[in-house]
Amino acid sequence: MKKRYLLRFVPTMRCNFNCPYCFEGDSSKRPKETMFDAHTPEEWIDAMRKFSDKEIEIYMWGGEPFLLDGTYTVLKEWLAMDHILPGCRIDTNLYYADKIAERCPSNKLKLNCSYHMQYHTLEQQFEKIKKLKELDMVGMMNFVASEYNITKLRNDYGMSVHDLIKKFAEIGVFVNIAGDFAYANNKNYERHDEYMKFITQFISPEEWRFLRGEPQKRKCDAGKYFFTVNYDGKLTSCIDSNVYGNFFEGTIKPAMFAKTCDKICPSLISYPWRSDNEFIPWSSLTEYVKRCEKHRKTMNQEIDFEF
Repeated sequence: MKKRYLLRFVPTMRCNFNCPYCFEGDSSKRPKETMFDAHTPEEWIDAMRKFSDKEIEIYMWGGEPFLLDGTYTVLKEWLAMDHILPGCRIDTNLYYADKIAERCPSNKLKLNCSYHMQYHTLEQQFEKIKKLKELDMVGMMNFVASEYNITKLRNDYGMSVHDLIKKFAEIGVFVNIAGDFAYANNKNYERHDEYMKFITQFISPEEWRFLRGEPQKRKCDAGKYFFTVNYDGKLTSCIDSNVYGNFFEGTIKPAMFAKTCDKICPSLISYPWRSDNEFIPWSSLTEYVKRCEKHRKTMNQEIDFEF
């Protein structure tokens, strides 16, 4: 039986948007390096072939991964390889939706499509999502419940977040309602409990807790199956500072056993590997949607929130 691994790539931390609620901060101040500075797309493609005796799931984030031409090139070739698994998550602001559909269409991709209202109208967002949904490439649409987004949604379109969810449900797209860190992570916010109650009608209280982060010791399988591929090819893990192999050499030497970790770990990609939950870590975006859909069915009241 082939060994299975999740590999995380960060093509660039640059972004063509500069959203005030982004957890990465001001995009103009981020590192300018990219994964294609020292190694060409062809080198990245050839290196992935060295893992053909394994099963590989891909995850990309940033920054906006599709800012770079090399991203389209490597994804097109990687996704055509038999050992690349379906359920590969890519985080995108959807600005380049047409290029994605044209240059690297694949239902192995499950895009996490953010909706930033200061850059796309509702009509533009809907058409972009619809085009990619027809190619079976949409994992979910992410909508941050920020003051700007909620106010603009109501003032410009006369809609609540519940209306937004229903609109995209018509084309089979799940809308995630994400808490704005400025309110969700600030327990001194005077309406924190009210805001939490609002968000936890869309995600479970357990998911809310994990997304806020909990510094406690627990076993984690990240060093066994989940690795970040650095720009020099080194495979590292969020769990420690060890080097677990080299992508360009086709080597990977995972930990033999689960390690103990006490990091905060608020990442949806990361915390399903921990022993303090029963979440499925593979195809994590698809599994997250399933969990949220199940939770929403238990809710019998629609709660709204206005700033």
